[in-house]
Amino acid sequence: MIDQVTPETIRLLGGRLCLDFVNSVDWSPSGEPLGAELDALRDPPWLTRWGRRVGLVAGAGARNPGAGELRKAHELRAAVHAILSAVADGERPDPEDLTTLARHHARAATEAVLARGDGGWQLSWASRDPRLVRFEAAVDAVALLADAAALARLRRCPGRNCGWLFLDTSGRRRWCSMQTCGSREKMRRLRERAKADRRDGRDAARRTAPRSDRAPV
Repeated sequence: MIDQVTPETIRLLGGRLCLDFVNSVDWSPSGEPLGAELDALRDPPWLTRWGRRVGLVAGAGARNPGAGELRKAHELRAAVHAILSAVADGERPDPEDLTTLARHHARAATEAVLARGDGGWQLSWASRDPRLVRFEAAVDAVALLADAAALARLRRCPGRNCGWLFLDTSGRRRWCSMQTCGSREKMRRLRERAKADRRDGRDAARRTAPRSDRAPV
């Protein structure tokens, strides 16, 4: 998406929490995260900063997670990205990825309390818990997988080395953002068209160039 990202500058384009969580890094065509400089969750304290950015963490009293929690968050992120990418492509997710998500979800549920909010009851954790981002992302991912209407709108950006996921609520959205991947694809097509026009011009010039019928002496 951009050359350098932080939890405060990464764009939130997914349409729900678990999608913004997996979109915290760019992805290769093979589903591998692309470089630390493209990762908004590259350091343990950045989990807390990202959680604050999306409204999970309030105030300044949150405990920063350690390296072990960051590894678990990265493991969950990779599994959720793989699962939802498969769903968006009309394929069956890898059972190993589903098991990874189920394991993180089970841990989140075990550590949660039921609290009233948004007109109903929901799983809740202390805002100071350093595992909060991972727990919230796991629960939201499972909720998305249970929502057939939302899954029908799930898309993966076809931009080169992007792999971001989003909900297409308009029915016409192809790119994560027209300002980034959509614009780059437009420019690529313009360059290809200009190259083809130059090639066609050279071919036409060769066909119309005068030719001598006399053999050289």
